[in-house]
Amino acid sequence: MIEYSYKTIHSLRHAKHRKFYNKFVIEGKRIVESALVCNVKISTIFCSGNFLQENKSWVQKHLKESTIIKTMGEKTFLKISNTKSPQGILAICDIPKQTPVKLTIERWVYLDQISDPGNMGTLIRSCAWFGIKNIALSQKCADPYNPKSIRAAMGAHFVVTIHKNTNLSVFKKTHKIIAADLKGKNASAYEFPNKCVLVLGSEAHGISNQNLDCIEDFIFINRLGSGESLNVSTAGSILIYLLMNEIK
Repeated sequence: MIEYSYKTIHSLRHAKHRKFYNKFVIEGKRIVESALVCNVKISTIFCSGNFLQENKSWVQKHLKESTIIKTMGEKTFLKISNTKSPQGILAICDIPKQTPVKLTIERWVYLDQISDPGNMGTLIRSCAWFGIKNIALSQKCADPYNPKSIRAAMGAHFVVTIHKNTNLSVFKKTHKIIAADLKGKNASAYEFPNKCVLVLGSEAHGISNQNLDCIEDFIFINRLGSGESLNVSTAGSILIYLLMNEIK
């Protein structure tokens, strides 16, 4: 078993250290519980003394006898936490090994240079909710294991497969590639083919130039009220619902 120093745990808030150790931190009772329900291997749980005192029944219900619980004071926990008001529990998980893209999988969501980690996490959460099991990311996307992404996804990382640094062109021969854009067709009336990839681009820049040639159709969400645009995580969630709602 690896012994994690407080300095090592603290370092995992940075991408280069997550890559070096191939680990990421999950924090908060709900996310840790999601990991345990999904049978994610967790050997050590880090808790504040107050958390253990106030959550005895939760600990008895969710933590195995073989799980090591490392207790620390409130001030020490605050130093390793990624939040200003921590709940007092965190754990370290392995970053899943990257697997090849399986082109037999019919429906994908592709995130094209989504730079905000909060939006990244929200989109991962929406994919999990609506039944998308595989998500592909372009280069220059936010790290999906960033602490903000982990918090926004609320445990969705444990039920989806994330393929980082994926070229959109790998889908050209097998899938119809569809992107969200205001110049497209009305998404609510669009008939999604069985094998397709929904591409969601950056709010600031839209679909990147290197991926535009891969797009076969553009779709948009019809505005019924006022406003200039939708946040990419909001628009993406609506489109993911429409994509998956056609499957009976």
